[in-house]
Amino acid sequence: HSINYYFGHGIMTKSMKYLYLLFFIISLFSCKQSINHVSIKSEWITNPLFAKGADPWITQKDGIFYYCYSQNNGIHIRSGATLSELQNAEERIVWKAPDSTAYSREIWAPELHWIDQRWYIYFAADDGANLNHRMHILRSEDTSIESDFAYAGELTTPDDRWSIDGTIFSLADTLYFLWSGWEGDINVQQNLYIAGMESPTKINSERTLISSPEYEWEKRGSSETLPTINEGPQILRRNGKLFIIYSASGSWSDYYCLGLIKFLGGNPLLKSSWQKKNIPVFEGNNCTISPGHASFLTINDQDYIFFHHAQYPGSGWKRAVSIQPFTWDQTEPHFGSPLPDGSLVKIAY
Repeated sequence: HSINYYFGHGIMTKSMKYLYLLFFIISLFSCKQSINHVSIKSEWITNPLFAKGADPWITQKDGIFYYCYSQNNGIHIRSGATLSELQNAEERIVWKAPDSTAYSREIWAPELHWIDQRWYIYFAADDGANLNHRMHILRSEDTSIESDFAYAGELTTPDDRWSIDGTIFSLADTLYFLWSGWEGDINVQQNLYIAGMESPTKINSERTLISSPEYEWEKRGSSETLPTINEGPQILRRNGKLFIIYSASGSWSDYYCLGLIKFLGGNPLLKSSWQKKNIPVFEGNNCTISPGHASFLTINDQDYIFFHHAQYPGSGWKRAVSIQPFTWDQTEPHFGSPLPDGSLVKIAY
């Protein structure tokens, strides 16, 4: 005797039920495959991203994140497919400064850039005397990040002045270098300068002054013996707009913050092509002190800022590295307020 199953107003036989169950199972697996195909891997990162660190330079190429930093008179790189992998990755020492050279000591703010099928690292260093800080370059031997990095020379400027925190960028197929420097040979004020480049290792123009500390919020932490500060310039782009995000006030103080300079178009080697915002765009709060020296990444259409901040009020150069998302309006980025330690940031890859 066949068994009848009632579904609504109709009658289904046992054999028909099995057939429908088979179709259901097939469709279920088909849906599952479709869902997996479009799913996005995500994770939660707890700040700080790195409990100790400064001048964070985090970049990405071919789905791999790279964190480039200086430590113990050397330059290190970590890599990972996700930021959590980056946090826990083994560090690779890609270069150790030789003894008794003009670039053996005080290695600051290295940046890793992919240019013309080679990796380049730009960093500041001296011989142990801060007066002699200049920008220097490493270059990979081939296209692999795992290849050896060799010293490619000093990035000399026509005036041969003190220089740190250099970054390179391209605009209209022309390379430019942007850095923090002194007007002369006295440590009273750090300015932002730009120059043109004929190659990743050679500047081919005079330097142009873009910004000097002029507002009160750019001069905090300075004194008769401590300079006023514009430093750590970084390029940020969106929808054809270009900005310089830079650090102001003393990095040793509780008042380090970020300012913004907008490119108005025209010749980037003219100061008139740049317009500085008269208020900071990212500054500390009761929970997170002295945020600055940022770098930026877009991950799955979401923009993120990486920055260092003081570990606690009055900690000076004891700093940690954090991450948070930011947004845009029609004219400029909005970074909000720095998130506290312990905050969770979702990253969708």
